[in-house]
Amino acid sequence: MLDKFIASHLSKPKGFFGRVVSFFMNRQNRRIYEKTINILDVKDGEHILDIGCGNGFVLNMIAQNKSQNKNVKFTGIDISESIINAAKGRNREYISMGIMEFYVQDIGRMDFGDGSFDKVYTINTVYFWEDLDKTMVNISRVLKPKGTFFNTLLPNETLEKFSFTKNGYKKHAKEQLIRAGKEAGFDVEIIPIFNGFANCYVYRKLGDG
Repeated sequence: MLDKFIASHLSKPKGFFGRVVSFFMNRQNRRIYEKTINILDVKDGEHILDIGCGNGFVLNMIAQNKSQNKNVKFTGIDISESIINAAKGRNREYISMGIMEFYVQDIGRMDFGDGSFDKVYTINTVYFWEDLDKTMVNISRVLKPKGTFFNTLLPNETLEKFSFTKNGYKKHAKEQLIRAGKEAGFDVEIIPIFNGFANCYVYRKLGDG
């Protein structure tokens, strides 16, 4: 029962318990967040999208590095209205500055315009996507030409070490993740994190630009 409860709030955090679960996951995953931010390598003037932003913890980490984030704009989406409200509370300073915004949106039904973002990233959300192939195509659509999508996740070997991942987690083989990316028009690179405990799939959009 506890494992199912935890998994439900990881896939769609809501209310008080969703915030509690998000707090502990942020603490546990902070080093993975830091590695992902380093790989993301935000440049001046970029527009960054965080898919499944949760309570805005990672976006807050990135935005704090003002020396490397000049004229950068940040957008976060999540399917949970309550957790988006928490993200807005955490990042009210950046919202008031006009450099950060949050929306309640489903990743599979994003309604941003074509070519809206320079970079898109997500951390530990791919397990909950309704349709891997369609979602990859939609991410490609909202990226600018030559934009990049960074997908940090735990490989199946790591997921299987945790009992709560037996509830509601879709496990994707490396070959599936590579194929879905290539079919959506990406070149794919895999960067191991902590000797493969996690991996960052770097999808670089092909085409003109």
